[in-house]
Amino acid sequence: MSLLSNLESRHGHRTAIGYDLHASFKELAERGEADVAIVSTEDGFSPLGISKEFFAADLGVPVKEISRLADWNRNENDRVTLAAISSQREGSQLRGIILAPGSNTRSYQPFVRSYDPRPNRNFYYNVSYEAIVFACRKWGARKLAISHLSSSGQYHEDIATCHMEALGHFCDGDPEHAPESFMFCGCCINPDHLRGIQRLNAEGSRKAHRSITVEQCVDGPAILLHLNW
Repeated sequence: MSLLSNLESRHGHRTAIGYDLHASFKELAERGEADVAIVSTEDGFSPLGISKEFFAADLGVPVKEISRLADWNRNENDRVTLAAISSQREGSQLRGIILAPGSNTRSYQPFVRSYDPRPNRNFYYNVSYEAIVFACRKWGARKLAISHLSSSGQYHEDIATCHMEALGHFCDGDPEHAPESFMFCGCCINPDHLRGIQRLNAEGSRKAHRSITVEQCVDGPAILLHLNW
């Protein structure tokens, strides 16, 4: 992991922010640099497509179930939903994966603004925050890794900044569960996208998190988290 910065919470906890834009989730897990993967639902030649066989073998969940949930969340689901798939076997390197929506999912379409091509910050902030909350509180995650949550080649600096704002609010509010590290990985992200992160600590203040409604239900091996704000 290449260290980008340390995100400091109000309680003095430090979370290392890093990146490895060439490693797969499999490589990160084998190196002990990730215990939860937050991954875009985009399949094919993508972080999910490349890592799907590893996810299935490591978690003990059939490939077809991972594909089914990803395809549904990308193409059919109208709600903003996280599909959290926990490990089903002893000795897995990952505690679980979270299939997260992004700009290429059906649920994002109501947030598209013709007058402003930038990513919708409310969407990305809330998706980020609830993914971090679930991974850290439910699974006890210590080392989070995240792929691009956008269409291929359309990542944006604002997405990375939203991830860090969400992480900062979580660490401020729940230092007991704050992770050790948060890593950006995979294709479509480059170091220029991460420039805004360093400004967060320099600014010295963050607004308080505003809670939203999260509805949970079970679908096969996944817990679905439906977000509403």
